[in-house]
Amino acid sequence: MQTHVSNDGRKGAPCRLILTAAAAAFGILAATPYVEAQTRSFYDGRGSFAGSSVERGNSTSVYDRHGRFDGTITRNSNGTSSYYDGRGRFTGSSTSTGPRR
Repeated sequence: MQTHVSNDGRKGAPCRLILTAAAAAFGILAATPYVEAQTRSFYDGRGSFAGSSVERGNSTSVYDRHGRFDGTITRNSNGTSSYYDGRGRFTGSSTSTGPRR
């Protein structure tokens, strides 16, 4: 059986590093609750692709027609939604007013 010897004389250092990184990544993934993402595509009046959104939990990320991140919509616990641009700056909010009579 061969043992890897690194340039500085330590045995198995690169393998230990890779195994440690893999174990840490698995631990993070295992601790993260699985939330299925829902993806939607949007089209303009001519039927051309206009952009997309990816919904995870109470947050929706929006992308333009070129796939560039365009902003986020967050549903708040009080029933409102907050809108943020691609740089994370707050741009507005909305609330449901219920059905009109």
